[in-house]
Amino acid sequence: MQRFDDGAHEEREQRQPLTGARFERGFLALLDGSCRTPIAGHCKVIGDSIDFRGMIISPDGREAFETSRHGQRSDAVALGADAAKELRKQAGEKFFTDFSGA
Repeated sequence: MQRFDDGAHEEREQRQPLTGARFERGFLALLDGSCRTPIAGHCKVIGDSIDFRGMIISPDGREAFETSRHGQRSDAVALGADAAKELRKQAGEKFFTDFSGA
């Protein structure tokens, strides 16, 4: 039996963590992703698709805002940035300035 695997599957498997990291970096960059900012994000890459859920939480836990995205792995950075922009809009800039010195 002849095998027709040209290595594409293995290459795709190796790119999945990189795609997830790119998405999450795009997300964190616009949310002051540091140890001062309570942020949660999970990017799941399946084939050429991305599923993402993200959340920001106030340090006292009283406020939380969530978002999700689904798209193509080629759009990972843009999707991450878009998710972050949505959370910033939901929470308002005061959310970020209230605990920026925490």
